[in-house]
Formats: sequence, structure tokens, C-alpha cells
Amino acid sequence: MTGEAIQLVEGRSCEGCTLCCKLLGIKELDKPQMAWCQHCAPGTGCKIYESRPTECAKFYCDYRTQSALDERWNPKTSKIVVVYRGNDRAMAVYVDPSRKDAWRKAPYYPQIKAWANSLCPQNGQVVVWEGNNAVAVMPNRDKPLGQGEQGQLVAVFSKMTPQGMIYDAVLMDKEASVESVMHKVGKT
Repeated sequence: MTGEAIQLVEGRSCEGCTLCCKLLGIKELDKPQMAWCQHCAPGTGCKIYESRPTECAKFYCDYRTQSALDERWNPKTSKIVVVYRGNDRAMAVYVDPSRKDAWRKAPYYPQIKAWANSLCPQNGQVVVWEGNNAVAVMPNRDKPLGQGEQGQLVAVFSKMTPQGMIYDAVLMDKEASVESVMHKVGKT
């Protein structure tokens, strides 16, 4: 959070949607992603709204902040929560485990692929979370990375080949060195 005021899209609200309370982890509550928050009344709202954690109070999904995401992206109906972290050039797409394949259909997949085409050349990344399984979406392919665990990051790498730029991705521990990860994907 940079301290800048968040601009919300006029006419949109969280009313009737609590999907972020299920799909996203909440560090302050030690709540893992893909599990309902103990303080959530699904479809209604937070039972401790007035004293909710700071990370919850400051959070708005991209449907609330990005007018380019039309009503089809409303998490209540799409079962997808989109979160872009501009400082990291990282797009996370959290998909409700009950509809893991939702992101692979139009209008979602073409837009997710467009984000990858834009972000990856800028050393950014697009990661779809199908439950706790990460899928790196890259311009040249989508790569299932397996189950992500606490303390892991997704690293995306590029390499110029005679056929053009190709991308690869791995799950890595936060403490791992870049050199060891690059060796793992054959970049050294």
C-alpha cells in the first residue's frame, strides 16, 4: 500500500459477495487461502466488520477498482477474485475451488492471457490459483506449478531462443537464491 487513496468504481459494491473471505489468506488471522474465514457469514459479510484486520479493511478486489473489468468479473457470479499488485507487476487470479475451470473460459481466459502478454515482458507475472494449485500463465504457455505452500513465491524467467522469447516458471522458497532457482529451470 503506497498511501494513495484507492479509487473505487462508481456503482459497484461488495454487497452479497464474500468470496475474498474464502479465497485469500489473511496473515493477521493466520487464515490460509481457500478456506472460509471464521468471522465470515458467507454471502452476507464480516461478523467482526468494525474490528476486522487492517489487511481486510484496506482490501478491494480489482472488480471494485478497475472499470475495465465489467460485470462478468463480479466475484459473486464469476467465482474469480482478481488482485493486481502494481509495485510487483504481479497479477493473482484466485478461483473458487468449486469452479476451478472458470478462468479457462471466455471472457476470462483471453483477458488473463492478455495480462500475461503485457506483464511477462516487463518481468511481471500472472498466476492463477485453482484452489491451492498455482498455474503460471505466460505468453507461450500455461504451466501448472503444483500446490503452493506458505513461504513460497512464483518466479517467472524468460529466455531468448531462435524461435523468440520463451518463458518458464517455478515455485520457490522465499529464502532460495535466484541462482539456485535459475539452475533448477536450466538457465545457467
